[in-house]
Amino acid sequence: MNDEKEKEKEYFITRYSLIPDVQIDLESYSGTTKEAKFINWLNSFAQEKKKEIDCNGNHFALYCKCISNTCFLMVFAKELKDIVGQKTDDGIEDTPISNYKKCNILINTVNQWMIIEKCTDISQNIISQKNMTANVIAHFMKPKHLYFELGLISQKNDFWQYVCSHKDSLTDVIITLSSPNFLKGITSVNDFLKETNEAYNNTSVSIHLQNRDGRLNIDECNQFLRDAVRYSSAGCGKWTLKSSTNRKNYNNEDNPFIVRLPENISHF
Repeated sequence: MNDEKEKEKEYFITRYSLIPDVQIDLESYSGTTKEAKFINWLNSFAQEKKKEIDCNGNHFALYCKCISNTCFLMVFAKELKDIVGQKTDDGIEDTPISNYKKCNILINTVNQWMIIEKCTDISQNIISQKNMTANVIAHFMKPKHLYFELGLISQKNDFWQYVCSHKDSLTDVIITLSSPNFLKGITSVNDFLKETNEAYNNTSVSIHLQNRDGRLNIDECNQFLRDAVRYSSAGCGKWTLKSSTNRKNYNNEDNPFIVRLPENISHF
């Protein structure tokens, strides 16, 4: 019996938001929901095998397979340019080659989760890797008249603890909400975002409360504010807090939820 522990890798958890454009396309006119559009795109990999795209000066290749009715496994690969030495009759010649670095992404379409393998070869940190992934997928969603965003799910919510401990020095509270997304029990935010999206075709709303003297009055009993914090902490936005006594801003992306999964989760 092999008692050696199976190698694991770190994954961070995000929630994706699908935001329809005000322009009605043929699929939407026929009753296809935004969720169905995204699932149809995931299922299209079975026929196309892979999808490639140039985005922000880089080349990407995506592969995806269906695990169950609601779960998919995607391989997200970024092309890196390497130089290798090739032997010739006159010496060693530097030759550029393509070297693809990849990460696995587990997708749950019920909770709209994307569980992304942390990969420093693709990007330096979790935030930039999350943004890169969102930008690439957003390019594929554009022809479907959908905006696509990714938000980090926080490991812990210290918003109110920070507010309490800096109540005499709090200068800024900034909350950005992706518009709109469905999360149970947060109807006040969902209704607000739905109204603004229908009126302005916006993809997000930012609320900025400021008092430069550090005398912001943030009431924990305010139901809308509580819902906004819950909504953004659940991967549907972002919150940032500033204090006159702290140089570094504090936000929910400081504590991403990390899980460890087996290294051989993918066999592409």
